[in-house]
Amino acid sequence: LLMVVLNPYSSLEELHKVFQLLLTANPRLAAERDGFKLAPFNWAADYDNVCSQHGLKTLNAATLLAILPAIAAYCPPEVDAGETCLKVSPTGVSVGAPPAKCQVPAEQLSLRFLEGDRVICRVPVPGNACEWEEGVVIGTWYRERCWPASHPGAAYEILLDLGGRFFALTDHDRIVRREASGPPPAK
Repeated sequence: LLMVVLNPYSSLEELHKVFQLLLTANPRLAAERDGFKLAPFNWAADYDNVCSQHGLKTLNAATLLAILPAIAAYCPPEVDAGETCLKVSPTGVSVGAPPAKCQVPAEQLSLRFLEGDRVICRVPVPGNACEWEEGVVIGTWYRERCWPASHPGAAYEILLDLGGRFFALTDHDRIVRREASGPPPAK
């Protein structure tokens, strides 16, 4: 799985299939750490640097956009894949609706939260750790410029009470929950 996320040449559609095959066969692959103590999700989230190391002029976010939905779908809750909400990009924007060219079935596009809803989200902290922080949903269907139009975008943009804007790539309790429900039990 680590080798797959370090390859910036694959398409989103290819990676959906590859991650499904790998994580269905062995969900614990998502939790394996390399010598830097980074999980595949961490490398996928750093797609801009991976693309730069390969000399690509155009960013390919496919590994990030495919891996988190696969982790949510195929990994049991006790598998800590390092999944988190991520900081928004200065060029990212919440557009309020998926793009017209989105290839995701409509039933997968319904959201649990609206703008103004209080949530907690799992965010990265120094030392490759994660914590749950409170915030408010300030936008839906966040997108970055390099994301393909076939991808709907990140479900939510969240302003943390501590400051900082993050996006929840997928609408799943693994990374974003109603504030009143509190964080899940420690893994």
